[in-house]
Amino acid sequence: MRGAVLYGPRDVRFEERDAPRIVERTDAVVRIAAPSICGSDLWPYRGISPTTDPTPMGHEYCGIVQEVGGAVRSIRVGQFIIGSFFASDNTRPHCHAGYQSSCAGKQFVAGAQAPVLRVPLANGTLVATPPNSARLIS
Repeated sequence: MRGAVLYGPRDVRFEERDAPRIVERTDAVVRIAAPSICGSDLWPYRGISPTTDPTPMGHEYCGIVQEVGGAVRSIRVGQFIIGSFFASDNTRPHCHAGYQSSCAGKQFVAGAQAPVLRVPLANGTLVATPPNSARLIS
């Protein structure tokens, strides 16, 4: 699979990467329908935030669920979803107050500038859209 990888300021390469797979029971694999560029992608691109290692780009996305881990209950294969740049378990006080990006168990999601993405903590991170939503962007 090919995806965008940031090597340093203004150095983005489109290169081969491993295809995402389920690693944890709480993961989902999503076929990306529409990625976006987030401002937090632009800070290291512009050299304002340093990068020390090549980093897959993109962490705002929507797409179709391709696979779910055994503990995922909030979404199912075939649903069109939207996702956030921070994965959260949606069980802790900050999550209950509506601040999932401040979840004590949050994980950063990166790599959405590619055809497929692994999303950790899918139950708290991915939001299914109404049926037939995918037709709106095709």
